[in-house]
Amino acid sequence: MTQVKVALFTPFSPTTGGGGVIFRSILPHLKNAEIHWFYLAASPVDTPSSTLLGPRMMGGSLGNDAVNTLRLFALQSHPQIDRYVQAIRAWSPDIVWVNAMNEGILVGKKLLDSGIPHLHVSVHDDPAGLAIKSARYRAFASLMDRRNTELLRRAHTVDTVCDSMSDYYKRRIGVDSGVVYRYIHNLQLPAPQAAKADTGDGRTIHIGHVGSAYSSEEVFAFLRALQAISASDGIQFRLTNYGVSPAMAAAQQQFPDIVENAGNTPEDEVIRRLQRTAFVYSMYSFNPRHRIFRQTSQPTKMSTYLMAVKPILAHCPSGSSTINMLSKFKLGHCVTSTEISFIADAIRYILKFQLDGDEARRAAEYYCGRRNLDYLNTCFGLPSE
Repeated sequence: MTQVKVALFTPFSPTTGGGGVIFRSILPHLKNAEIHWFYLAASPVDTPSSTLLGPRMMGGSLGNDAVNTLRLFALQSHPQIDRYVQAIRAWSPDIVWVNAMNEGILVGKKLLDSGIPHLHVSVHDDPAGLAIKSARYRAFASLMDRRNTELLRRAHTVDTVCDSMSDYYKRRIGVDSGVVYRYIHNLQLPAPQAAKADTGDGRTIHIGHVGSAYSSEEVFAFLRALQAISASDGIQFRLTNYGVSPAMAAAQQQFPDIVENAGNTPEDEVIRRLQRTAFVYSMYSFNPRHRIFRQTSQPTKMSTYLMAVKPILAHCPSGSSTINMLSKFKLGHCVTSTEISFIADAIRYILKFQLDGDEARRAAEYYCGRRNLDYLNTCFGLPSE
């Protein structure tokens, strides 16, 4: 069988987190496909079968960023985009696969204008949902939404990061899509482990968090609830964050007795450490501007939490995608308030929660299993493993 040539374009480096993790998890398992990764970044990275096309246009100084953003989303014309499209077409792909983020939206539309036979689009974060969160890009949110809608309606096939996002696009713009999240090959989960308290007083309970926390306000409320339990019950808590997060850095300054930041740590080691915690923490901002983001995203940290097989405490408003995950599978508990007393009650609940290993395996298989590959194989006309 002749290999299918698939050109992947992302407006970020292949080594990044988030969407980069999803793509890296998928690519080695698409059989009978020759995949070449075209990307934007400040400098090249050592990734096989990849090409640095040039620097990102969005970001940087405010003036240049505003001009480039207007050219990308209002004028829909930029000479660098034209060069990127030419470079991708010169590789003669059968399918072009673009990430609908920043420059990726116009690249996808220009490729369709050029007559490519098949454009596949992946959406990991709704562009308007991200823009509304940002003071810099908020004024461009409606334009970004319009261009993203145009791209998705014209694309031959589309995938999103979670069921909630697929439902959102079907309801709002009539676009059908499948779900492609992080794929974990040979998924094998350990049995749930009981939390191990520190030696010595034996009264310190450990909590884990991975990656970015989206807002300091909610994190601080969670930490004050931990303080309230410490004062009433004589229990000490230690929250360790893995990765880089401004909100968690601020939390460590404000609550040094509770919070520590371990920085970037290999995932295998993170999972090993999380398995010794009582539970893991996930949050979304309660800010109304974050509504689309929290209702349609599914952070890659959730796959790490699933592999650690620990109860999840989700701190987020009603309607958040994490609540859907914890409703579909009994993986933990949700608290939809920033009131200290309600958060404290939720913490006490999660400390007594017993995570069932079979339920955790079902959830991991659903979110990180074969369905991710199967959908892409169908879209690309590839054989299944």
